[in-house]
Amino acid sequence: MPSLLKSWLFVLLLLAGPLAAQTPAHFSFGHRYWATDPDSLRRVLASQHADTARLRTLLHLADLVITTGELQRSLPEATALATRLHRPEREACRRWLAGERLLQAKAYAPALDSLQAAVTGFDRLGRPALRLLTVVRLAYNGLNQQEAKRTYYQTKLAEYRQRGDLENMAPCYHALGSYCVSRGDYNQAIGDYLQGAELYRPFYRAYYKNALVVVGGAYLEWGNYAKAQHYLQRALAVPARSLPLAFTYRTLAVVHLRLHHYPAALHAIDQSLTTPAPDAAQVPVNKAYGLVLKSQLLLGLHRGAEVGPLLQGAQHLADSLHLPLTSAYGNLELAATWAQYDEVQGQPAQAEVAWRTAYRQAQLSHSTPLRLAYLRELARFYDSRRQPGPAAAYALAAQGLADTLSAAQGALHVAQYEIEQADRTQQARLQGLRLAQVQEAARARRQRLLLFSTLAGLALLAGLGFVLWRSNRRQQRANTLLSQQKAEIQAQRDQTTQALTKLRTTQAQLIQAEKMASLGELTAGIAHEIQNPLNFVNNFSEVSAELMLELEEAQAAGDGEEVTALATDVRQNLTKITEHGQRAAGIVKGMLEHSRASSGARAPLNINALADEYLRLAYQGLRAKDKTFNADLKTDFAPGLPLVEGVGADLGRVLLNLFNNAFYAVQQHQQTGEPGYVPTVSVSTKQVGQQVELRVNDNGTGMSAAVQQKIFQPFFTTKPTGEGTGLGLSLAHDIIAQGHGGTLRVASQEGLGTTFTISLPG
Repeated sequence: MPSLLKSWLFVLLLLAGPLAAQTPAHFSFGHRYWATDPDSLRRVLASQHADTARLRTLLHLADLVITTGELQRSLPEATALATRLHRPEREACRRWLAGERLLQAKAYAPALDSLQAAVTGFDRLGRPALRLLTVVRLAYNGLNQQEAKRTYYQTKLAEYRQRGDLENMAPCYHALGSYCVSRGDYNQAIGDYLQGAELYRPFYRAYYKNALVVVGGAYLEWGNYAKAQHYLQRALAVPARSLPLAFTYRTLAVVHLRLHHYPAALHAIDQSLTTPAPDAAQVPVNKAYGLVLKSQLLLGLHRGAEVGPLLQGAQHLADSLHLPLTSAYGNLELAATWAQYDEVQGQPAQAEVAWRTAYRQAQLSHSTPLRLAYLRELARFYDSRRQPGPAAAYALAAQGLADTLSAAQGALHVAQYEIEQADRTQQARLQGLRLAQVQEAARARRQRLLLFSTLAGLALLAGLGFVLWRSNRRQQRANTLLSQQKAEIQAQRDQTTQALTKLRTTQAQLIQAEKMASLGELTAGIAHEIQNPLNFVNNFSEVSAELMLELEEAQAAGDGEEVTALATDVRQNLTKITEHGQRAAGIVKGMLEHSRASSGARAPLNINALADEYLRLAYQGLRAKDKTFNADLKTDFAPGLPLVEGVGADLGRVLLNLFNNAFYAVQQHQQTGEPGYVPTVSVSTKQVGQQVELRVNDNGTGMSAAVQQKIFQPFFTTKPTGEGTGLGLSLAHDIIAQGHGGTLRVASQEGLGTTFTISLPG
């Protein structure tokens, strides 16, 4: 019955939207709702007489105290007032209520149909549907139709965005965020959650607070505990009485447990247990979760002897209330805590049963991260028990699930660390060679000075031949020392020559690696570009083959009209095949032209066409590596530009390098999760005097003034170790300045973006 009353409350709350005009100004949906409280609403209710105004106030009062007795006292009067609504509103309300009942009965398919019909009804009436859009997401989750859920909410989000319906956009972002969490894409999920939270903020305080808690939970599940703590504390700072605080404190306690901040975790657990619950039925639930959390805390403090009574109390509450006591955010499962306790108590058989029970509960919860966690725990448990068979089976299952989620971030971090270490070793080796080269040169200079001094002494001794008889033995020793020094100098020169040779070889290899990286990105873009016409050719060819079979059948049957129609269709398909084949041939011809231009011969070039081609190839090349990346491409090419004399392949390499850097910068900026950020890369051309100027602009991370001074130096790079050689911009500068008599300049501001400007003689 309470769930039914809540459903009616939310339905009537949304239906009351058009009544705002007859309601006092301080109760309109907007920023002023932040100042309302139950006592002031009751005073206003006592002074109101109009039905619509009283309905509005009653619904808002019930919303503030949604799980208390105030709902039961105000709902009968609100229901009576709602019967005076128009027929379309009553029909939408009926479908919603039917969907809620079916959802409670776990009849997810008919519930989804009824709820979606209700959403359509409210959209036609122009009513906000926060609660309704939320329960539609629950129906999709019950059916485990994640892809269908994403398609539905993306469609609704586009519809609400077009008509400027900010209130309904918020739950759509929240649903898309939950889809991304189910796929392990926490970065995109958090971005969607934050956009939904910002849309909730000016309208509904309780929904805004809940969105902050969800963001904190997503960061917790992702492993970023500092961010999780930040957003959970922000949620606690929002005054909203309609949202139970116990769950927020429990999630914060899990964060502190992960960080091993046991005093803070204990404080959060106590807060979750002592915070007054708005509904008396929530008191034993909060107590059960609190006992499990405190058990985990004591296990972390190695005080296992105190855990048994707490778990028994939690088990009693879970059995009596039929609670699963599971949470995807913090591994608060009762069975898992029993398993840890049994391991500590030296009871492996009971621990094995508990771990298997926890894994079965994770399977029923449809939480992929939770299943992954327990597969790993089972593998660890059997490995510690020296049972390699089950351990290997669970480890393989965990690895397969981790690959599906793209959750192998730990291995990636290890590989990245190894790459960084190898690169540091290589850089240290190069630096050591340079230092040894400098030291050897200094030593050679000292040896030469010593040699000159010795030779001067010998000349003096030759001039003083009359004293040779007194210094004969000294001269012999000096000659011997001189021979040794010459041998050492020669050996040192040989070592210096070898070091220089190695250094030049290493530099040549790095330059070749940079060229091959550019070639690989260009090839990926061309392959992606040529795939589209080839797909059209294949598809139209298959359809034409089927049409020819049908034409033969129609011809055999003597159906002249059908033969004519099928022949027309075949002719149209062949026209399409020819059109897309010519498009593919044009792409191949362009590739061959660039191949011939790579000989170094200069030719007149259309800089607009060259820039447009390489911008598209660079973008498609990055998209081939990262399907999730999208950017807004803007071009502003000046018409009638003079042709530029240059080497097409070399200028294409410069443009490809600049475009790749721009896409990398906006991709890094996007990963910061800034709300509302749209990656944008712009390319423009114009004529300035006798020069043709091309600009490449992005709104990425930008560069400091110190970095800009070094950006064209060889081996200097702002990318993480292992992602760049530091030669791309250096080679680009040499190609423009030395190979084409132009200039390459950079202007950038940190956090705002970067602009590269190329000037070439017209």
